[in-house]
Amino acid sequence: MQVLEKPTSASELRALAWTAFLVPVCTVYARSACRRLRPGRHRLAALFPTFLVFIYLPCLFNSLHLRLLSTFFHTWLATNKLVLLALDLGPLHPSLPLLPFLLCAGLPIKLRADSHHTTTKQQSSSPVADFLVPCTRSFLFLTCLAVLHPHTGSLPLYVVHYLYCAQIFLTLDLVFSSVALVAAAVLGTGMERQFRAPLVVASVNDFWGRQWNLMAVDLLRASAYAPVRARWGRDAGVLAAFLMSGVLHELLYWYMTLEHPTGEMLLFFTLHAAVHVAERWAKLAGLWRPPKAAAYVVGTGFMVVTISELFFGPFIRAGIDVRMMEESTAAVELLRAVAKRLIIRPFGHVSG
Repeated sequence: MQVLEKPTSASELRALAWTAFLVPVCTVYARSACRRLRPGRHRLAALFPTFLVFIYLPCLFNSLHLRLLSTFFHTWLATNKLVLLALDLGPLHPSLPLLPFLLCAGLPIKLRADSHHTTTKQQSSSPVADFLVPCTRSFLFLTCLAVLHPHTGSLPLYVVHYLYCAQIFLTLDLVFSSVALVAAAVLGTGMERQFRAPLVVASVNDFWGRQWNLMAVDLLRASAYAPVRARWGRDAGVLAAFLMSGVLHELLYWYMTLEHPTGEMLLFFTLHAAVHVAERWAKLAGLWRPPKAAAYVVGTGFMVVTISELFFGPFIRAGIDVRMMEESTAAVELLRAVAKRLIIRPFGHVSG
């Protein structure tokens, strides 16, 4: 059985350097090819080599955190965006200026649709301000969770897993908001938020449709839901979107563990697709209209239990949670060492 090597500063910096080189090269090539070719199979064939590059990029990293982010940024989002671009769909278009095209293709950002039609009052405020609060909030709450972590041993399992969910959300929100903040500063235009408040939800529809990872939802809607719905109806489109997400998460499991997928990711998303459809049927028939508080308890409880049993289970059995915690601890120690070197030592030298 293959096992990922332990990450080192040299290995991860080398992987980051290759990524920083390959992603712009692939996106510039994709834009150039799409400006010369009509949408369809010829454009898709021309972009196929870039798909292979983006699928391979996570394999450059030994750090699970960086491998996870690369899987999402490149294998999922960038590849999906370029496939849609080949079909003249999705958020990218060859007419976009080069820099916005590069950033939107290689990063989890989406230009705000009304960014070019804002009022004078809105234009007077910097688009960067939209992401300062989320970045600060997520950082502070992550710090609180880090302080709380050593004391979670006596908590019930589902409570611990709920805290895992909170950690995942806050980490992704911090990363995505930070990326969007930098992109907004560079481009001078508004960006769409990718997360809202997914830690307490009233239903499966509410979580997947309005709260969690909205860019991935938009891409799944364009690449799986819309074409299947056009032929076989809404419920089939929902199932197609969830199945595609399940396959992508099985791929994530392989990237993170180098083990054969267990099928539990696919089962998790199939179950959520069935509940998503059942919720809509029940509401239309007037069979499911609970009080708001009860809806939040049932919805959040269902999400926590299914995530705990089907989603976290394979990763925990593979020891991914332990290794990621070790990486986080090592990163904190590295930051402390850098801070000591940059701040404490110069002041100590002056005082001496």
